[in-house]
Amino acid sequence: MSTRDLNDIQIRFLASLGVIWAAVLIALPFTKVSIDYESFATVLVLALALAGVGMFAGRYGLDQFRGIATLMAGLFLIMLPMVTANYMAMSLNLPLADELLVRMDEAIGFDWHGFIGFFNERPLLASAFSTAYQSFLVQVALVPMLLLLLGEARRAHAFMIAYGLLTLIAAVVAIWFPAYGTYAHYGYSGAEFANINTYFGFEFIEHFEAVRNNEVFVVSTDAMSGILTFPSVHAGVAYLLIWATWSHIWLRYPFLALNLAMALAAVVNANHYFVDIIASVPLAVLCIVVVRPLFRLGARNSAEPNAASSTEPAHATNM
Repeated sequence: MSTRDLNDIQIRFLASLGVIWAAVLIALPFTKVSIDYESFATVLVLALALAGVGMFAGRYGLDQFRGIATLMAGLFLIMLPMVTANYMAMSLNLPLADELLVRMDEAIGFDWHGFIGFFNERPLLASAFSTAYQSFLVQVALVPMLLLLLGEARRAHAFMIAYGLLTLIAAVVAIWFPAYGTYAHYGYSGAEFANINTYFGFEFIEHFEAVRNNEVFVVSTDAMSGILTFPSVHAGVAYLLIWATWSHIWLRYPFLALNLAMALAAVVNANHYFVDIIASVPLAVLCIVVVRPLFRLGARNSAEPNAASSTEPAHATNM
């Protein structure tokens, strides 16, 4: 990868981050949500410091290190608008959609009680799915770095922007589908499930109720939780991770298995209806459709055709 090519990638990356921030900040005054920027000072300073380290590394031709630093900075910079968008969507306080989501599950023949019972009777399987669910942040941070080290700088940066874009689109869709989720709707406390980690199925409820019921709500490091039910961001990101790792066969199947488990674990461990994880499929596809041309993933960069052809494994595929 040439310095010129990395410059092109990072211009697209930073411009896309700017659009994500702008979308949230423009809509923010029309809601009862505000941001306590002071509480995020450490995160924002760290992001700027990483960006500075990346620029410094670039001056000395350390392009791979520059790419890693910029991706890490981007991960921190995506976090604040991503979380804020969740709270903005739920702050509009539309009627609860749990009954509708139950009917949608029933319409496709999904037996939630039987599904949960199956996992609760199998402790090892339940534990494995809980681990898969909690791998979310590790994967979001690790996969772009792996892709960069494998020479997939465009895909690495494209994944990060797809992640932020998916969160924004999910927040817009979720405006019309606020929900407590399965555990609360069906009247469970969590104690009924001896082998299922239900923490994430209840942890968000305090935040969900606060942003809906309070006259004002301030997003801070003390108020951060995934409060969207339909569609599932966890599942949507799982599908993006499958796409991101698909071009390398030794990454493809481990990440396929892990992320199918992570998507299903949203039902098992995180209070989701099955339709939540189905609804995330078209959102993930839409984000991929957007970032592919944005980061020129469909065609070889004319500045590095020889490098690309000489380094790409024969088994890699373009998706």
